[in-house]
Amino acid sequence: MDADLHRDACSRGKNDMNEKRQLIDILNSAIGEALSNLHTATIAKVTGVQAKTISVQPVINRVVDGKSITLPQFTKVPPLFMQGGGSYTAHPIAVGDYCLLILTERCFDRWYSGADFQDPAEFRMHDYSDGIAIVGINPQAGALTIPAVIQQTGDANADGNHTHQGDLTQVGNLTLTGNMQVNGNITCTGRLTVASATIGGIDFGSHTHPGDSGGTTGGPQ
Repeated sequence: MDADLHRDACSRGKNDMNEKRQLIDILNSAIGEALSNLHTATIAKVTGVQAKTISVQPVINRVVDGKSITLPQFTKVPPLFMQGGGSYTAHPIAVGDYCLLILTERCFDRWYSGADFQDPAEFRMHDYSDGIAIVGINPQAGALTIPAVIQQTGDANADGNHTHQGDLTQVGNLTLTGNMQVNGNITCTGRLTVASATIGGIDFGSHTHPGDSGGTTGGPQ
């Protein structure tokens, strides 16, 4: 009798262990399925550039049921630029550039339309429809070397005031439209051509000198 009770207890124990393993497998499968559809960020390539948005396509495929699936193109994706107050830096974006596509936690359609502190227009979460692109990431072959100082390559337009402290080296031509004030010395090692100049209050383009025999000389020639 004792042996039968022992066998029954062992059998129940094994069944309990099997049920626990099955429950763990089910939970792990459900968690894996949920995580596979939780979109956070991915690498994408720019496929189109509009006035204020870009089109991008993720370049890392998904694997579903053992099959590799290329993700579609996403349109009207806002690019992120560094901005604070009325100041910002904006760079050109070209087709073929790579970007980090960040998928926001909630639908941001109403915020993008100008409404703060509103419920999401749709209750989707971590959806491919809610992407913001940070352009400027590259694969290893095209990765930029990290410079020791700020480096800019390409044309640039700057609006507003600019304060610079320290040395400035300019390689190439410099065209200045407007006035320039220098508090300090200017050393020129080449030829200086000036259309008009006032030095010490004297206009060197029209000044005259007293003549040797009275009167004044003509203007400079």
